[in-house]
Amino acid sequence: MSDTNDLELLREYALRGSETAFAELVQRHIGLVYAAAFRHVGVGAQAEEITQSVFIVLAQKAAQWRPNTVLEGWLYQTTRLTALRFLRGERRRLFHEQEAFMQSTLQESSDESVWRELAPLLDEGMSRLGKKDREAVVLRFFKEKSAREVAAALRISEAGAHKRVSRALEKMRKFFVRRGVPSTSAAIAGAISAHSVQAVPVTLAKAVSTVALANRTAVGAWTLAFADTTLISMKIKIAITLFAGVVLLGTAYVFLQPKVAAGGAGAPGDRLPIKFANDSFTVRTGAFSDSFINEIDADTRRTTNSAPAGHIQSLVAPTSTGSADYLRAAPGPMAAGPTGSRYVVHAIMQGSPLLGKRIRVSGWVRAEDVRNWAGVTVQVANLFGHIFASDNTFDRPMHGTTDWQPVAIVTDIPKEPCFLHLAPTLYGTGEIWCDDFQIDLVASETPITDDRRWTVWSQDPNDYSETIDSNVTREGRPALCITYKGGGTAPRNAFVWWGQHNRDLEKFQPYLGHTVRMSVWAKSENVSINCGLNFEPKGANGKRLADHSARKLKHQIRGTTDWAEHSVTCWVPKETQDFQTGFYLFGGGTLWLDMDTFKCEIAETPPPGNDQ
Repeated sequence: MSDTNDLELLREYALRGSETAFAELVQRHIGLVYAAAFRHVGVGAQAEEITQSVFIVLAQKAAQWRPNTVLEGWLYQTTRLTALRFLRGERRRLFHEQEAFMQSTLQESSDESVWRELAPLLDEGMSRLGKKDREAVVLRFFKEKSAREVAAALRISEAGAHKRVSRALEKMRKFFVRRGVPSTSAAIAGAISAHSVQAVPVTLAKAVSTVALANRTAVGAWTLAFADTTLISMKIKIAITLFAGVVLLGTAYVFLQPKVAAGGAGAPGDRLPIKFANDSFTVRTGAFSDSFINEIDADTRRTTNSAPAGHIQSLVAPTSTGSADYLRAAPGPMAAGPTGSRYVVHAIMQGSPLLGKRIRVSGWVRAEDVRNWAGVTVQVANLFGHIFASDNTFDRPMHGTTDWQPVAIVTDIPKEPCFLHLAPTLYGTGEIWCDDFQIDLVASETPITDDRRWTVWSQDPNDYSETIDSNVTREGRPALCITYKGGGTAPRNAFVWWGQHNRDLEKFQPYLGHTVRMSVWAKSENVSINCGLNFEPKGANGKRLADHSARKLKHQIRGTTDWAEHSVTCWVPKETQDFQTGFYLFGGGTLWLDMDTFKCEIAETPPPGNDQ
């Protein structure tokens, strides 16, 4: 069937169910799909899952295919959307990172140096192109077609194809410049052509064809989850049942659950405690991944009976004794600097004993010469980005050199299927080892540690303290004191947030569809940059849905001020999932809060028809 075009192969599959025709399509285009997926996630196993998902969608769409749709462009866009959903659910909120940020401008002219700068930004740049321009770039550079072949696929003249490709490259060049990566259109074209193709695992094409054509109830839940999310976005209604399992696909395997240590098992029917083997953690990739060793350390064991420990070590030589190195490298005060993580994602499906229960995630961490801090992140979210709870251990950071220390996070699992994300993480220089992470049940009265309580968020939590100050009172009440304690002038990007993520709909439902006023009495001393109130209604994946009234002002409270009432107002959309309230301090100084005066109240109700 090598001479048959893509449309004919799709029609052959749609009308006659020809598995041979579909396998030929997979063979032709799997390189394009896998390479795009791999650029996004950086891990082969995850790229394979996304690739399988994309071809499942293609199989489902075959009967509805429009003759004027360019298959290569559709495959690229579907891969990008599927990978982005994966990243949003598994990474975006988890680490607060901006992977597209590049630290320095190009200083070399070779394709290799250009590609190192462009690669983290490429797919985001592609997403900014219009459909036709994106199809032209995919065909010309990702599939290495000639201008004549591009013109034929797009049904335009050869001159038109040249013009479209040139226009798309210029748009991408401007996008890269805005992200701090100056280059030329020719350099961009050369780098993409040379590096956009990723070697495909030899067994993947067979596995993909098998998965896409198989009875869907026999396919791993991760693969079906990605595929169905993509189908939903295309408004194709397909009912499936998610379940945990491992399915043999020819010579390839698709794993839903991370490998568990002896005594553990995957869902459903989880045997408690659920233990995660050290080598089941995946290496976190991103803008700073080359700055860390991330491995299993065969020479380090917590006990004589323990498995080799997970190990993260910074390759950057420290120049300060505190957080300054980390903060200088961060793109901004609320964006992560050099960060190394190992993570697993545990699917909690129907039948799991964890559903609707309070759990404890525990493990062991050891630190050596950690100049900024290290900790463990746990987040509970569903496939569609609804975050139920998150704990980054900002309020109990590890610092310096320590022996093995226990780490525990207590949170709740909803009654619906969801995913638990777990990641030991090093923020900045030094090194850490991690071992023996597990999940078990705790009593419902056990206090939670996650961000549904008042807690701290900071890139440099050791630089700040949040305590009750009995020496500063208002109307006889001791004040909550948030202060910079790092010593000297606060480094660039030093920042702390103290607040609460109210995720209980019943508690904040009265505010939905209203403008809400948040207020508190506060005073300050020697605030070097800015501090004040923060109020943000958030939706799926932690997306801010509206800005409060003072968010874009230069400052709310600065310098030294006496006690006064401060307030902000914000519209609260009806789709709000997280009613986030808090206070922040940039740089040095001290902020005192009379928390007994903190309140939220409806300020006004918009007229009917003015709902946002």
